Amino acid sequence: MRTEPIIEIRKIKEINIEGGVVFDGFHGIGLTSTIACGCFINSLKTELVGILDSPLFPPVSVIYEGKPNFPARIYANEEKKLAFFVSEVNLDSSTDRPIAHTILNWSKNNKCKRIISVAGRAIEKNRTKKESSPLVISNSPDIIKELSNVGILSLKNGTIDGIPGILLNESNWNNIDVVVFVVDVVSGVPNFRAAANIAQVVSKIVPEAYCEIQPLIKEAENMENNLKMIRSQTSNKFKERMYR
Repeated sequence: MRTEPIIEIRKIKEINIEGGVVFDGFHGIGLTSTIACGCFINSLKTELVGILDSPLFPPVSVIYEGKPNFPARIYANEEKKLAFFVSEVNLDSSTDRPIAHTILNWSKNNKCKRIISVAGRAIEKNRTKKESSPLVISNSPDIIKELSNVGILSLKNGTIDGIPGILLNESNWNNIDVVVFVVDVVSGVPNFRAAANIAQVVSKIVPEAYCEIQPLIKEAENMENNLKMIRSQTSNKFKERMYR
């Protein structure tokens, strides 16, 4: 019989976030979910409440401000009833299903009402300052209607893979609302601007979630300028070779 790899949650602190919201910030295309969760974690008063460990996770320590961290962690703001699962490490796809079930089980055990995730949709075009609006898919018609009222359209056709896809599939079976925002991203490029857009949209359905988006916008502008310079230099070198 095939069994899924076990993911262990090491609890650091007991918390009460009954009725709260859980965010999936695991690594994905464009790192949008991870960046957005990082913004919430840094903008809100959160604390480390648990870590995830598994034999399938890479043997790596993530260093922040001189302190070692496990590659997958849980942060929470108990007062605002918010929790964040986050990992900056690109984990193997074989961990997607057990990670999704771990998030679902933890959310149910802590009596949370909603899980929010982000799915990146890879596009083959140069990054510009004009970003397409995110789409949304959810098992909750009420959430779809709420976001539609503020101009966020629902995804009508397509596929959602990885952790967000499994969360959606299991949402009704686990009797919990799951919301997945879909954003266009360029493969291999962190999308700070999309993360800022997601943070703004999330605040419309989760008013307690606050993110200082200006640093994300600044980072996006810096990256866009760097990419523009690289494209310009590459183009000039190509022209030089052409006319030699």
